[in-house]
Amino acid sequence: MRFFGTMILLLVFSVCLLAQQRIPQLVLSGNDPVALVQGKKIRGKGSVSVVRGRFKYVFANHANKKKFETTPEIFEVQNNGECTFMPGVPGDPDLWEVYKGRNYLFGTSMCKERFQLSPETILHPENREKIKVRNVAIVIFDGVELLDWAGPAEVFSAAQTVDGQDGFNVYTVAEKAEPIISQGFVKVIPQYTIANAPKPEIIVFPGGDIRSFQNSKPAMAWAKAVSGEADITMSVCTGAFLLSDLKLLDNKRINTHWASIRQLRRQVPTATVMENIRFVDNGQIVTTAGISAGIDGALHIVERLLGTPAARLTAKAMEYNWQPSMTSGGNRK
Repeated sequence: MRFFGTMILLLVFSVCLLAQQRIPQLVLSGNDPVALVQGKKIRGKGSVSVVRGRFKYVFANHANKKKFETTPEIFEVQNNGECTFMPGVPGDPDLWEVYKGRNYLFGTSMCKERFQLSPETILHPENREKIKVRNVAIVIFDGVELLDWAGPAEVFSAAQTVDGQDGFNVYTVAEKAEPIISQGFVKVIPQYTIANAPKPEIIVFPGGDIRSFQNSKPAMAWAKAVSGEADITMSVCTGAFLLSDLKLLDNKRINTHWASIRQLRRQVPTATVMENIRFVDNGQIVTTAGISAGIDGALHIVERLLGTPAARLTAKAMEYNWQPSMTSGGNRK
C-alpha cells in the first residue's frame, strides 16, 4: 500500500509541475520590454500584456504593446528565452540584461556576470580565440601547509576565460605515490610522482615543514629540472626556501612569510626581500607571502595569462576579496 501511495503522490506532483510549467512566467522582472530596448526601465501593467512561449510580457501602455506585437523579435528575450551563455538551458526570467537594444536572459548569476564582462565574446563564440591550457603542478609533501597549496590549486582549477574556456590543467605531485599528511590531519593521495608527472608550464612550491622535500636528492633534482623549463615557478610562504636552495632567487625581489623574512635575507643576501606585500613578480619567478597570500599570487598569474576579467571572475566565484592594486610593491626594510 505504501508503494501505491508513493506512486500516487509522485503522479500528483508531476501533474502539478506540468501545469505550473504551462503557466506563462512574468519575464524581465515585470519591466516593459519595449522601454528596456529604448534604454528606459519602466514597470509594466498586468492588464496590458502579451504571452509568447513560456513568458508573459507586460507593458506600460498600449502603444508599447502594439510595437511589441508588430515586431516581437526585436523586443522579446533573445534565443528563445534560453541562457545566453549556456544554449539549451532555460533562462531565468528575472536574470536579464539589455545589450545593443536586445533583451537577453541567463540561467545563473555567473552567466550574467560573464556576459557583462565580455558580451561580444559570449554572443559570438565562433570568433573566440582558443587558448592554450597550461599544466600546473602543485608540489605536496609531508608537513605541507594546507592553504599554501590548496589556495593556489583552487584558483587555477577554477580559472576560466570569460567565454568559459578552462585555462589550466591542475594536478598534485609528490616524491612518492604514498599519501602525504598536510597540516597534521589531512591525508592527501598525490595524483603523480616526480617519476611520472606531466611536464608543467607552471609549478607551485608551497611551504610548511619543507624538510622532507628539501632533504631528498631525487625530489630536489626533479624540482631543479622542471623549474628551469617552466614558464612560471611560484613559491608560497616558506616555499621560497626551496627556490633558494635551487638558486632561483639570487639578485631578485622576493618575499615570504613575515616571520621568515630575516632568515630569507640571511640565506639570499643578494636578493631584495620585500615586506608588507602579498607577492612579488619577477617574470619567471613569483614569490608570495604567507599562506593565504598564495591565492593572491595565483590570481595575479591568472591575470597575467588570461586577463583581468578572468581573474576577477575567478576571485568572485571563490568569494575572495581580491585587491590586485594592493598586492604588489613595498619597501625594503
